[in-house]
Amino acid sequence: MPDDPEYLTIGDGSCWTFINGRWVDGSDRSLGVPHDQIRRDGEALQGHHYAFLGEKSLGDIRAELEFKLHAHSDVGLVFRAENPSRFSLLHFPNCGQASRAQHFWAGLSRMDGDGYLRTSRLKMVRRVPSTDGIWIRAGIRVEGDGLTAKIGRHGRFRARLPPDPAGGCIGLYLFGRGEIRGVHIEGDESTGRWSEGPAQPKNWFHPSPETTYGLWQRPGNLVRTPGGDLILNYNVQERPYSGKITPLVLRSADDGVTWSEPAKLEIRYEGWEDWGHVHTFPDGELRLLVPGEAGYALAETEDDGVTWSRPEAIEVQPPPDGVERLHLGPQALVNLSDGSMVMFGYGRYGLSKEEISIFTWGSHHCQAFSCRSTDGGRSWSNWVNVDGARNFQEEPVTGSLDLTEVCGVQTRDGSILAMIRPIYSPWMWETWSHDGGITWTPCVRGPFPGYATPNMLRTESGRILVAHRLPGCTINLSHDDGQTWDQGTMIDSAIWVMGSMLEVDEDIVLYVYYDSFESLMRAQFIRVTEDGIFPGGT
Repeated sequence: MPDDPEYLTIGDGSCWTFINGRWVDGSDRSLGVPHDQIRRDGEALQGHHYAFLGEKSLGDIRAELEFKLHAHSDVGLVFRAENPSRFSLLHFPNCGQASRAQHFWAGLSRMDGDGYLRTSRLKMVRRVPSTDGIWIRAGIRVEGDGLTAKIGRHGRFRARLPPDPAGGCIGLYLFGRGEIRGVHIEGDESTGRWSEGPAQPKNWFHPSPETTYGLWQRPGNLVRTPGGDLILNYNVQERPYSGKITPLVLRSADDGVTWSEPAKLEIRYEGWEDWGHVHTFPDGELRLLVPGEAGYALAETEDDGVTWSRPEAIEVQPPPDGVERLHLGPQALVNLSDGSMVMFGYGRYGLSKEEISIFTWGSHHCQAFSCRSTDGGRSWSNWVNVDGARNFQEEPVTGSLDLTEVCGVQTRDGSILAMIRPIYSPWMWETWSHDGGITWTPCVRGPFPGYATPNMLRTESGRILVAHRLPGCTINLSHDDGQTWDQGTMIDSAIWVMGSMLEVDEDIVLYVYYDSFESLMRAQFIRVTEDGIFPGGT
């Protein structure tokens, strides 16, 4: 171990194996990567930094450390590591919603060679602050098949582990601006051996490395055209949060393996916001739903999405009372088996006092709605609240004020399952419609946290995938039409978790999504099996 008998140090680094950049010693017994390296991509999970102390193998361990979280950060202790791609990880993931709404999470995850971090247990630990910038002490014990952690003064986390008498090396993990210091680890020597390889695999690729139009790519909709190609529409901004925004389209003739050069999406419509929803409608035709100051319109194509007609206005009803404006989330449109469609929107409800920050719990109010079309999207019904809450007299009441972006799928029996991103709730909201979106059940707390849930897909075999924020970009999988779910698999950091999924072959899903650091969008092929999701499949 390093020279200091009490606290771990990096020293000259000779005892350590680093993934995605060398760690250094900082002030006050801190360990981490240099500040200018925090947003370094790396080859595997974007922005993940690991330091493995491979010279000594430990079985049972006793660890003490302090950590500090910021929005979109994560800190963890690695143990029972065999090599850089096989290890267990106790970590404390955070994101914007969690930090502002006092949801402190602890997770036990495992990486087993394929580069995905699979969640064994994820728990919201009560009595621990998630507020940015507070040092929190953790005491961790790994003994046999049990893990216990005391977090802060009052938080407790427990999990079961697969028995591993061989043990393995220990290490540390950081993402974002998370910080760690005062690390002290002791334990019983074991027979496990550390190997420098194999490295964590690269499971992602850039559909378009082209930066002519800007540096920040934001994917919209991924669809299959009537001609069989794939089309991806996306926006590019010159610089993160500033500069000109250009709408572009990519095309693939080989199910997403290779992509064309970007082409500008040429649309002229009053007040168009440089964004539209490319969608294959129930009649099999490709159209572009265009929002603008003049209302909504549809653009048609006669050449498989190469060019588009002038948008023609369609009949979309005004927002419900109390909502100034409705926004369409990334997955706004859902086709139903009877040829009808459902469109989802969300909007700010009422007005909040300007002096109240979004960080004040409950200060921001938002509701979510749906409407229906039976004529291919040319006219739509009145908006209805997706929260079918009722009072004691069984009368409808105003729905939840914690609902934002909605995603949904139709299940085998014709019902619609919708999941909704919250503002303050620790779990996503869930609601069902059993009449094609005419009415909805009361919103209930969903099966897992989902601070951003705009990506949802049901494969032809009936498996449902939901991608969401926390920890990182995690996908949960259901084999029984949303009745039960697995524990979740982190496929990347991707703090935005915005994008689009498409089944390109039987249980082979292509997922295109924002990156974590406002740069080039990423894509992955995901193989969906009875045993979970796995990389690849092309």
